[in-house]
Amino acid sequence: MKDREELLKEIALMLERQDMLSKLTENQCLDEYGYSETHCIDYIGRLELPNVTKVAEHMGMTRGAISKMTKKLLAKGLIEKYTLETNKKEVYFKLTDQGRLLFDEHAKRHQRWEKRDMEFLARYSVEDVRTVSRFMTEFNGYLEEQIETITGTQAEG
Repeated sequence: MKDREELLKEIALMLERQDMLSKLTENQCLDEYGYSETHCIDYIGRLELPNVTKVAEHMGMTRGAISKMTKKLLAKGLIEKYTLETNKKEVYFKLTDQGRLLFDEHAKRHQRWEKRDMEFLARYSVEDVRTVSRFMTEFNGYLEEQIETITGTQAEG
């Protein structure tokens, strides 16, 4: 039991330290945006003809959640809507200049983070990394189930 409690404490500490390290080493322009908003901007910047459905599929979120988020991003001037001449019904998104700056900063942040942490992970055997990776995948799946249970319960109520 004690080992499990220690593991949960270490996970929480890791998340806090990751956050602190980001704040100390990164450009602050992304700080006012949440994880989902930042990744929505990322997908809009990377996908071909990004629309609510495509972004929702890539982010593993509902179309309703993405619609809500894109409305916020539109209001903040980070993205804009457009339609194609061949299909005026379907709405697509593209980054504004301000959105492109955030997209570029997010990409740089990911590259720095990956380089830094890959150097740390190189200390461990492939077997150790696979074990931790399996644990994290299963733990994230468990957390996702908990989120779905709570959000499903809230939607019903």
